Amino acid sequence: MTRRALLGNATLQMVLTVVILVLANAWIANHFFRVDLTRDRLHSLDDASKSIAAKLERPLSVRVYFTRGLEAPYNNHEQVVRDKLAELQAYSAGKMQVAVVDPSTDKALVEEAQKYGLTPLQYTVREEDRAELRTVWMGAVLVYGDRTEVLPALTNLAALEYDLAAAMHRLQQKVEDKPVIAYSIGHGEPDLSKPDGPMRALVEGVGRKAFLVPVELGGAGLLAEEIDALLLIGPQSTLPDRALYQIDQFIMRGGATAVFVTSIRPDMRTLRTQRVASGLEPLVGHYGVKVHRDLVIDRVENGAMRFPVRVGNKTGTREINYPLIVRASTLSRESVLTGGLQSMLFPFASTVEVASDLSPDIRAEVLARSSPSSGAIHGLKQLDPQQFEAMLSSERRGPFDLAVAMTGAWRSFFETRPVPEPSDEVPDEQDGIGPDAALTVEGTNTRLLVAGSADAVANNSTFMLNVCDWLVQDTALVGIRSKTATVASMRPTTSGERSAWRGFNLAAGPGLLLLYGGWRQVRARRKGAR
Repeated sequence: MTRRALLGNATLQMVLTVVILVLANAWIANHFFRVDLTRDRLHSLDDASKSIAAKLERPLSVRVYFTRGLEAPYNNHEQVVRDKLAELQAYSAGKMQVAVVDPSTDKALVEEAQKYGLTPLQYTVREEDRAELRTVWMGAVLVYGDRTEVLPALTNLAALEYDLAAAMHRLQQKVEDKPVIAYSIGHGEPDLSKPDGPMRALVEGVGRKAFLVPVELGGAGLLAEEIDALLLIGPQSTLPDRALYQIDQFIMRGGATAVFVTSIRPDMRTLRTQRVASGLEPLVGHYGVKVHRDLVIDRVENGAMRFPVRVGNKTGTREINYPLIVRASTLSRESVLTGGLQSMLFPFASTVEVASDLSPDIRAEVLARSSPSSGAIHGLKQLDPQQFEAMLSSERRGPFDLAVAMTGAWRSFFETRPVPEPSDEVPDEQDGIGPDAALTVEGTNTRLLVAGSADAVANNSTFMLNVCDWLVQDTALVGIRSKTATVASMRPTTSGERSAWRGFNLAAGPGLLLLYGGWRQVRARRKGAR
């Protein structure tokens, strides 16, 4: 081959290499792929996130206000935010524009951020010989036409994908399509219009995607047609028959309902129990879930609670593991409600039981079950932790079902009962209550959730957000919300398991040596015979 031909081949190879690199970079700029070996694919975009980005109909501007050069624990947050936004941008078909700015030294950018409602955050930087309080920016603003979503603090990287995808989903959601979730009041239920503690985060999370409206059951009329779902969270007094009728007819017309029943209310001042009769047990029993009047106890898998402790002349509080705050780790991995959760807390929970004679058209799924180390007690009077150190004589051994999700169509609870009259104590006209109608006997397909703990609502905010999405059939973001990086915990072993492993450790080594020696001896004999 001549010198000119070799030069031509080398030039052609170089040109082709450059073209391939340019084309590859152009393709990679709009496509992401990675090998993610984590169980919940924590480091990869969920399909729902990709779909939300792909459905953008107009330009979306994302402006991130982030202080550069932060110390731990926020030293890598900016890069993670940039990477996640770049991935979403790749699936937006060019409709998503991202800009990251540092307003720390620019007064105009500070005013711009404040105009959107962003405020700086404060955190303490600790070094060897000093601690300094710094004011930094770590927020983002998403502008989509005339609508704006503000993310004031991008500090939780585990929830970053959900926060961004949920904000984009809300921007695309039309106001008239926003669902309405009603919650009952007037019978000792928590008032979600004035939330405190853990309930505040729950109400704020639900309020971003749905309208929350209170309804006082028991009066004239039925639940309004615009109500999509109903929450019944631990009534402390007996609901009148008229309230049960309104709930029943709401379910008959296809209204999704979540019922959190509490049978025992703790009095932490006297450390005694108080019985609660909500009147909901016969209704949910008719639909196929029996709520028992007992308390679940677990001395191995439980949560903590603060108890009064007297030291000398002073009385304080101390946090201790409390058996009546049951930690359920046996969760349904197939359900969108619990698939990504590691565990749930069920304080002062009663056992629930699915009826064995359910209609074939009704599907029931146990969402949470207590551990085999749990028990159930009837007639418990005292709440003193010391009495739970040993198994009680009336205690039944677990595991027990704690929460059940059902789908299907039911027949009315009042099919063979007279329609109750409205209560005079409840106003006839109120928001969320519509006109009366004839009794509906055959229901349409809907969703029903029953749990045996009202306190589970405040102690499992992620689960409750999943429940609200499930009730209104908006489950696109449920899988993203449940993606959390957690360290796998070791399950406590029983005495029998420890004895078995101890015997295995003692016998396994010598046993393997004996097997190896026998195999060598048999092999030597065969070799000698040959």
